[in-house]
Amino acid sequence: MSIFEQLGIDPKLIVVNIVSFVILLAILKKFLYGPVTQLIASRAEDIRSAYSAAEDEKAKMEELRADYERRLADIESEARQRIQESVKEAQGIREQLLTEARANADKIMTRAEEELIREREKAVVELRREVVDLTINAASKLVEKSLDDPGHRRLVDEFIESVGAKK
Repeated sequence: MSIFEQLGIDPKLIVVNIVSFVILLAILKKFLYGPVTQLIASRAEDIRSAYSAAEDEKAKMEELRADYERRLADIESEARQRIQESVKEAQGIREQLLTEARANADKIMTRAEEELIREREKAVVELRREVVDLTINAASKLVEKSLDDPGHRRLVDEFIESVGAKK
């Protein structure tokens, strides 16, 4: 008797079980493990591609952010430059207006001086006439003799010119 019989084990049954197990493993491998492994590999590839796409998107976003920051810096620089140009232009306009105002003020002062000179000359002429008239009236009363009016004027004009020449 063999050890198997003593233990109550049927060797044929063990062989059948081993063969059944091997067949079951082959069937499971063919229909279960293969598709599950392919599914897992496919899913892993999908995850890798999704991760790669996410990394690509992240790189694109970083590039877009850098581009945005660069554009923003350019816009700020351009704005500063335009502000500086505007300030310089405003200062130029201010200087031009001041120059024009000074020129106008000088013209007004020149005109006022000329007007003053004309008024003074006019006043001198008027004063001479008044003096002549007063002198003629005074001389007429003193001399009580009547000289013709043009003769009086000539005498007084000569007197005034001689007095003006002495000054």
